[in-house]
Amino acid sequence: MEEFESVYVCLRVFKMPQSIENPADYKIRSVIRFLLAKDVKAAEIYRHISEVYGENFMSQGIVRKWVRAFKDDRTNVHDEERNG
Repeated sequence: MEEFESVYVCLRVFKMPQSIENPADYKIRSVIRFLLAKDVKAAEIYRHISEVYGENFMSQGIVRKWVRAFKDDRTNVHDEERNG
């Protein structure tokens, strides 16, 4: 948990001068899951993600979708297998 706590501190304390470009989706979902575990509300999670990764990377609706999924006991941050 110590590694995740330092990430959270960085998100809260420092504003990054540039956004991180092209992060993998599962990495963003990991951030969502972590912040949710810290009882951060969906709107605040979206704000943090937008500050670091840019506003156009993930919509607030998608953040809420993942918050609901993790609240419903989903633990996997990776995409599920799909046909086709």
